Amino acid sequence: MTPKRRTREQWQKLVDKQAASELSVSEFCAQHALTVSNFYLWRKKLSDDSQPFAQQDNWLAFDMPASGNQSAGATWEIELTLPGGVVLRMNRAA
Repeated sequence: MTPKRRTREQWQKLVDKQAASELSVSEFCAQHALTVSNFYLWRKKLSDDSQPFAQQDNWLAFDMPASGNQSAGATWEIELTLPGGVVLRMNRAA
């Protein structure tokens, strides 16, 4: 028998349903014919996807002068450190 493929929305409903139930993850998975490892994988994937939106209030706004108002020697540099050791550097040299 071929395993059933579920959509992201179906997994979200299952994760929500388990959280609302009084069942442990293993009991819930046994009742719904799910593998525990897939359940944990999807629960993590769905929670990781929602994190950036939950942190939107942490954005810092700053104004940069319009290009016509900048002095000829204006320089700037921005460095953004991302998860996994990725560093994004942007600059404008004079």
